[in-house]
This record gives sequence, C-alpha cells and structure tokens, in this order.
Amino acid sequence: MTNHYKSLDFLRGLGLFSVLILHTAFYFYHDIYDVDLNNPTPIITVIGFLLMFAGLFAMISGASYTVQFFAAREQNKSSKRLKHMLLSGLLLLVISYLYFIFTGPGIIHFETRSMDESLLVSLLRQGHFQALTLERIFYLDALVMLSLNILLLTLLFKLSNKMMNKKSYPTFVLIFALVFLAVSYVRIPLYTVYMQAVDQQNYGVMLLLNWFVAKNDPIFPFFAFALFGAWIACLFKANNRKLMVRSMLIVGISMLVVGIIGYILAPETMLERAIDPTWYFIIVIQIGLFTLMILLAFLLFDSKPKKQGPVFRFITRFGVAGLTPFFLEQVVSAFIFFLINQVTTLELTIPGALLYGLILALVWGFFLMFWEKKHYRFGLEWVIGKVTSLISPSSKAKKLEGETDASHP
Repeated sequence: MTNHYKSLDFLRGLGLFSVLILHTAFYFYHDIYDVDLNNPTPIITVIGFLLMFAGLFAMISGASYTVQFFAAREQNKSSKRLKHMLLSGLLLLVISYLYFIFTGPGIIHFETRSMDESLLVSLLRQGHFQALTLERIFYLDALVMLSLNILLLTLLFKLSNKMMNKKSYPTFVLIFALVFLAVSYVRIPLYTVYMQAVDQQNYGVMLLLNWFVAKNDPIFPFFAFALFGAWIACLFKANNRKLMVRSMLIVGISMLVVGIIGYILAPETMLERAIDPTWYFIIVIQIGLFTLMILLAFLLFDSKPKKQGPVFRFITRFGVAGLTPFFLEQVVSAFIFFLINQVTTLELTIPGALLYGLILALVWGFFLMFWEKKHYRFGLEWVIGKVTSLISPSSKAKKLEGETDASHP
C-alpha cells in the first residue's frame, strides 16, 4: 500500500485554489449587502454552494491521516503515530484560532450591512483595528474543524487499533460514518439551544456546545466527512480496485439520491445558511458528491502511473503547501485592494470580483512554484512538519522536500 496518493493532493489543491478565488470574490464584491437571499441569481447560488465545500477538505484529511496511520502500523509504530496526530491536531487548532482572529475572512451581517473583520484585515480596510468580538472567537472555520477531526480520529484509532487487521474493519468504519451522519441531525435542535445561550450570554452552554453545533463547521456533522474519508482509505488499503470502485459508486450514488430527495422535499433556505433539514440534506449530497470526486481523481491520477502535466503540478502545489496562502490570503488581497484604491476607486461587480480572486489565486500559484525550489521553508506546513517530526517521520515534511512514495496500489 502506498502512503502517498496524488489524487488527494490534487483535490486538496483544487479546493484551496477555489477557496482563494471565492473568498476574495465574496468579500470584495461591492454590492454584497444587497444580495437577495430569497431570490438569488444563479451565480450567487453557485458561489454560495461552493463556499460550503469544507467537507471535501475533511474527507481528504480523514483519508490522508488514515493512510498514514496504516503505514505506521505496518512498521509497528502505531503509538508514535498517535502522538504525532495528537500534536498535529493541537498545532493546527492553535493556528486556526490565530488565523480567524488576525488574518481570516469577515463575518457578514446582512441585517446591519456590516462585517465583523479580523484584526489585520480591519486595519487595512477600515484604517483601525476592529474590536474583537465573541462571535469571532467562537466561530468555527474549516481549520478548527480539521484540527478537531484529527484529534477525534486519533481517539478512534487508539480505540480500534486492534480491530484494524480484521476484514470487517472497513464495514465497521462505514457503519460508524453512517450512524454519525444520522446522529448529526441533532445539530438542528441543538443549534437553537446554542443560539439561545448566545442571546442570553450563557457562556457555560456556549462552551459546552460550541465545537459540536456552532456555525460554521462543527463536529456535527463534519466528523462524518472524516469518517467517510477513513473508510475510503480502508478501501485503498484493501488493494482491490474492483471492490473499491463498486463500493464507492454505491455509497456515493446512494448519498446523492437520498440527499437530493430530501433537499427537494425540504424548504429552500440554502443561502440563508439556516440549520434546518435543507442544510442537512445538502450535507448528505456533499458526502455523495465528494466520494465520487475522490473516486474519479483516484482513477485519473493513481490508478496507473503516468507523468502529470503542468496544470496538475500547478494545482497540486496548493495541496502540498496551500495552508500558508490560505492563512495570509485575506490580508494580501486587502492590502492590494488598499493600494489600488489609493490610485482609483475600485467597485467590483460579481465578474470583476471573481476576476480579482482568480488573478490573486494565480499569483499565489506562481509564488508556490518559486517557493517549491526552496522546499517551502518557514511556511506553516514546514513548521508543523518540523515539530511533528520530533515524534515520528512526517509525510508532509517529505512532500515539502519533494520526496514521495513512488509505489502505486
């Protein structure tokens, strides 16, 4: 079994590249406060749906960490790998809160036509530091979600380590993923409880429920994405291409069908970001869609060894070292926008905002192309890799150095 899958790096990179575009477009669209959430234009609907793709990162992360844990078990290094994962999760958790407090995107309040911005972004856009709000501290972005998923996977692997040699283990993981997804429906009533606690400033309840149900990417349901990723890694380990394709097609299509039926029957509230049955069935649709996307990427990039083209390498660099651009992109885009507006007033329409986002994402891509020659030294991934390598070898550190597993399943 290989411990490096080009398909996972490519999809992670494609996701990050898209996020860089959409984050910039969404927050620099001049008429953002005038978006009609009840009757959105098709392009606004598409952007809103794509901005909900955090689950793809969760599924890829779940698959990657499971692949690495299987590799460590084969070398009788399970204990060190669990410590490695624990440290990785904690480091990413620290980075996630630093990100959203200092450099992250704004939280839009349509009702007051205002934006709760991070400290450095507010300095660039408003000319002063915006007061830090509880909403920003308690907000769960994708990095918080990924770090919590790593910590929960560490616990799962610790408890189920002895089961992993059994042929039934993939089935166990799949059932666990389905059960967790079903249980995640509890987020709908619990979210109401959480928001009542916010209104009443009941900090005890807020702390208790925050990681589980708060906006935007809580444990319910996003750990389910990591579990489905772990199940996919189990199929990779089985090294049975026919079984893997059949299993992923069945699960992916089934999730799509169930999700679409549920979405049709539920009220239309997607862009309102309500936590209701419509939201839940969008999650089910995404699990099916992401499962099929990973299968397609595997068949394209990992099924048979072949040389990849420049576009693949351009996108994959974001999958290897995209955390640093993700951490800094809002500050960089705000700074460039500030400089432009010193010369001329720039008011971006949707096409203009998308073009601005695309240009900056391409600039980041060319920067990564140059930085690759320096092995991405001193970036966030480099720091995490160096620290976690003190416990056990880091696959991320090897990727940054340009080392990959040449074997294929």
